[in-house]
Amino acid sequence: MGAGDAGAAAPLALGATAVDRCLEGGLACGGLHEVRSPLARDIGAAAGFVLGLAVRAGQAGRGGRQGVVWVSDPAARVDGGGLFPAGLAQHGLDPSLITMVEPADLQGALWAADEAADCAGLAALVLQIRGNPARFDITATRRLMLRARQSGVLALVLRQSGEEEASAAATRWRVNTEISGTDDLDQRGVGAMRLSLTLERNRTGRTGHWFVAWNPQTRTFDHAAPTPVLRSVHPAAHSRHRLSATGHRQDPPRTMGQVLDHRQDFGRAS
Repeated sequence: MGAGDAGAAAPLALGATAVDRCLEGGLACGGLHEVRSPLARDIGAAAGFVLGLAVRAGQAGRGGRQGVVWVSDPAARVDGGGLFPAGLAQHGLDPSLITMVEPADLQGALWAADEAADCAGLAALVLQIRGNPARFDITATRRLMLRARQSGVLALVLRQSGEEEASAAATRWRVNTEISGTDDLDQRGVGAMRLSLTLERNRTGRTGHWFVAWNPQTRTFDHAAPTPVLRSVHPAAHSRHRLSATGHRQDPPRTMGQVLDHRQDFGRAS
């Protein structure tokens, strides 16, 4: 059930100072925000960003809100897969607090998202879709936005393999994968997840681009260097001797072509 217009709730800070400053304190909790990954290979990074926002929404202390409802379109599950409970825990989100909804078709997913957006006890709602389906037009996004404003839920659209389009979202983010750094405790290990964030649209302020890393211990987004320096732990054996470079041979390998990925190639199909 709704709890009145909660659009004036305190903004949700991400933790990265420059990002929060651009957002004038953070994201509006009682509203709709879109996160997109242009290519399917970046869906993990985009989902990680969305999960981080959901974690922060749950710990913001907004009247005991903690639950997260994740609704996925069946087309999105083909490319993006599903959530892994152990991975959620490592990301800082208690798996028992998330409810997965997997309807049989897009129409069912949109209905489930609308219903979840009305639940004032939720911290966040995530609607995962693929591409730019005709059914999810600006009217559908406006309906979702109004319900989120009424209940105070942080409503997030996770659009994989999708292009820019008009919507009622207060902000739109493009997320790309960035090379992870090294572990602070083990230089041979993989460090925190790094993301390339582009705020493409912001109804209330400026846009921008940042590199951030999610910290599951503090549950915040921290600023990160765009290109981490990979250091060798052990000196290379025979460091004084060099092997001939295969690239200097008479028949060098041909230059690789364009990297291909799954794109939304169904146009505005529903």
